[in-house]
Amino acid sequence: MPHANVNGIDIYFETHGSDGEPLVFVHGYTGDLSDWRHQVAEFGRTHCVLVVDNRGHGRSHSPSERETYNVLQMASDLEGVISGVGFERYHLVGHSMGGAISQEIALKSPGRLMSLTIEDSGHSFEMNPNVLQFLEKRYEIAEQQGMEAVANLPGLPPPPHGTAARKAEEKARLSRMSVDGFVGAWRGLTSWRGTTDRIQNVTTPTLVICGELDGALVPQATSLAEKIPGAVLEMIPEAGHSPQFERPDLFNAALRKHLDRNAGGGAK
Repeated sequence: MPHANVNGIDIYFETHGSDGEPLVFVHGYTGDLSDWRHQVAEFGRTHCVLVVDNRGHGRSHSPSERETYNVLQMASDLEGVISGVGFERYHLVGHSMGGAISQEIALKSPGRLMSLTIEDSGHSFEMNPNVLQFLEKRYEIAEQQGMEAVANLPGLPPPPHGTAARKAEEKARLSRMSVDGFVGAWRGLTSWRGTTDRIQNVTTPTLVICGELDGALVPQATSLAEKIPGAVLEMIPEAGHSPQFERPDLFNAALRKHLDRNAGGGAK
């Protein structure tokens, strides 16, 4: 199976598709590269697609040092894999935590990006005290009872286009996740300094996508689109936090238009 040794750990990745322009997808917290299955099938027809499991997720290694699960470290991991497969310039798509990772790459390595897409993410992940208290309880359960107990906790109602199969898949995946990855990645995300005072420096042509039912992230997405020069905002109707999975046809249409507009690395 394809693993790249980056920053001292093994990162799992897959490449799919044609010899077209490189296209990289990065998933969110507790996700894995299978979150992009509808995009791999669609965009593999026209692009060389790279999907990656972040550290502590999927089939990538889960280091025990929880302080290493931070956004900058994951951005470094991703850039290492991208360089290893030989992509010089590429389109980048990041979901939720992957959106934070992608923002950091856009600010650090703008010359390598042909386009940027930020999906259901924000320029910070600060949480109100009530939400943090709820999450800390989940971490306590993870430490004391393991990840299967966390996976069996009651969840939020599914979005309109969510399915029982998808919910079962997410539950099974969460039960397999390491406690170190589960706790470390979330603490890394919530301690991320964010890009609130830097996001206006993004120069890559940017699409911001968000499910219209994604609560607190709708204003975050709107703010991102307002702050990034020239950014386009696309709201996906009847979608929650994962439009790429809930309403893939609408998500793919918006992304396809953005990629076509920026083919060759420049807006037309």
